[in-house]
Amino acid sequence: MRYPLDELIDKRSIIQLKMERIPTRKVELKGEYEDYTSAIIEYETEKITSPIDVVEWHEELYKINGQIWDLEADIRSGKEGVLGLEEVGKRVLAIRNLNSERILVKRDIVARTGIGYKDIKDNHASQQPYLD
Repeated sequence: MRYPLDELIDKRSIIQLKMERIPTRKVELKGEYEDYTSAIIEYETEKITSPIDVVEWHEELYKINGQIWDLEADIRSGKEGVLGLEEVGKRVLAIRNLNSERILVKRDIVARTGIGYKDIKDNHASQQPYLD
């Protein structure tokens, strides 16, 4: 079974962020980035999607995943004591909202290509923005 396009583009955007933000891992991650790119190109070759759409989706997911990374960075490194609980709470809510945007992009990819699975949250605070 091959990866759905929405997952490939999302994972590639995260790998790109890692390559840019963790320079010591750039060489190690290059092969993974290229594997995702090759798998995405297969979808383009099969005319399931266009390169223009892939670029658009990648840019959207890259931006959202970068914002999530920025919000999580201090929390992941154990600086919640410095941030304070109020700031941590604000960041958690912002991350939840950004994740909703991320899911919307991925659902758009699934809807427009007919490949993959709709990510549907049930009894989850972030479900409202993308209910059908």
